[in-house]
Amino acid sequence: MTAPDDPKNQPASSDEDESGPYRIADETPARARTPSPLRPAVPTPDLSDSEDLDANDEGVSSPDGGVSSPDGAVSGPDEEDEGTDSLPPPISRPGSTQPWLVIAGVCAALLFLSWLAGAPQLSLPDAKGNIPELGFGERLNGLARTAVFLPLAMMAAVFGVGALAFVRQRPIGAIGPLFAKCLAIVCLATLVWLVPSDIRILKQALHAVGLPAIATALAVPVFRLHPRDAVFATAASLVGMIVLVLGASVIVWATT
Repeated sequence: MTAPDDPKNQPASSDEDESGPYRIADETPARARTPSPLRPAVPTPDLSDSEDLDANDEGVSSPDGGVSSPDGAVSGPDEEDEGTDSLPPPISRPGSTQPWLVIAGVCAALLFLSWLAGAPQLSLPDAKGNIPELGFGERLNGLARTAVFLPLAMMAAVFGVGALAFVRQRPIGAIGPLFAKCLAIVCLATLVWLVPSDIRILKQALHAVGLPAIATALAVPVFRLHPRDAVFATAASLVGMIVLVLGASVIVWATT
């Protein structure tokens, strides 16, 4: 018989597992855990955006309008535009010369045909207001004088624009459109010769004053000039025309 106090004969305790004499942990925690407050999620930067990467490489704009480079230097807005806005716009802007040459050709052809046809508007009236008829020689003479006057007036107009550019410290710009526009202005201004008038003084005033006045008025929209600058360019063109005429006279006198 075995002893009653033998541990082998005692029943297994409920705390012992079938697999061995280990105690099963209590499922109830020793102390209650308080839930932690929710923290706001911090957004992570999207490194796949190429614009953000370029912005980080080029620099960040400061509140006063400047741009800070990655090394910490800040450049103002005036420093960026200093090279582009330092020069004023050119007087002769680039463009096509064909429209201006067409205008000059039409006006010149009208003048030449008027001389060949003996238009009475081209002759000066006498003291009594009678308009004499132009002979064949006078027509050819007027045609030749007009053919010589137009290129000289164009060169004088180019000289006037160059003088304006020198005084105002502005670039001249495109040379081809400059010559084409000056020729168109001169040809349009010479159409004032076809204005009829029976008064000799008025007809002479149209020839002497009307042509420069019309050229000045046309230079304002064609070259986008201020009226004061247009007047200066016309005055310089008259000076250049006088110099050209005197030079041509000296050449003719020297050769004859």
